[in-house]
Amino acid sequence: MDKRERRLGAKKFVLLHHSNCYRDSFHYRIDADGTLVHLTPDDVRSQHPNAIGVQLIGNFDHESVKPVQIQALKRLLLELKLRYPAVELGGHRQVRGDKTTTCPGRRFPMRALHEWAASNLLDERDDVLRDVIESQYRP
Repeated sequence: MDKRERRLGAKKFVLLHHSNCYRDSFHYRIDADGTLVHLTPDDVRSQHPNAIGVQLIGNFDHESVKPVQIQALKRLLLELKLRYPAVELGGHRQVRGDKTTTCPGRRFPMRALHEWAASNLLDERDDVLRDVIESQYRP
C-alpha cells in the first residue's frame, strides 16, 4: 500500500471542493444533476489527512451551485455525520488558511451551509437516531 493509500484514524473534516480545483483523489463527487458518486473508500487517505473530500462539479467562482447539488450534499453530510459524529464542515480554502485558492468557489454558499450544519443538520441527525432507537422497541 503506497503512502496515498494508507489508512488513517478518525475523520475530523468534510472538505468541499469544486471541479475547477487542481486537487484530485476525492472520496465523493456530486455531479451537476445531483448524482452522488462514491469514488474512494472513506478509510483511504485522499489529499487531506483525516478528512473526507467532496467535489461538486462546476466552477463556483463563476456560476452558482445547482439546488439539486446542495440537496445531494446535505443528504451526504447527514450520512457522514451519522458515521463520524465529530466531523466538521470546511472548504478547501479554509485548510491551513490556504490563500492560493478560492475553492470551493466565491459563489459557493459556504456561510449558508455552515448555518444549516450548525442547526438543521444536528436536528436531522437526532431525528434519524431517535427513529432508529424507537424502531427497536416497536412490536
